[in-house]
Amino acid sequence: MAVLIIGISASLYVHAQQSTIENDIDSVIINGIEFQTKDFFNKISIKTIETNDGEKTGIPLDEMLQYAGISCISCHEYTFKASDGYQQSVTWEHISKGVFTDEKSIFFPDLARTFWVINIIEVKVN
Repeated sequence: MAVLIIGISASLYVHAQQSTIENDIDSVIINGIEFQTKDFFNKISIKTIETNDGEKTGIPLDEMLQYAGISCISCHEYTFKASDGYQQSVTWEHISKGVFTDEKSIFFPDLARTFWVINIIEVKVN
């Protein structure tokens, strides 16, 4: 009986985690406002950059932030937070060269891989 209860509990936990992950895939919070990522890709032209890990294709980060309504996008530093809690802060100089991919990842042609953030759930304007 205990094994059955543990099995059911584990199944419920896995299902709840999958639902959370699926919700993370569809949106990102920018400066406290939730945006659907598909809207960015419907409105902003795609570009490809060359990184030390090959080509990366996505939408320009500066255009994404402008679309999100950030005033004076070049006046701020931005912190990108991943679903696993990892985060990195990036200055405008690098934002203007970076891309946001449809997998919700950011890449920069002139920064180390430690600045690349995967599965972004939030962007804070500092």
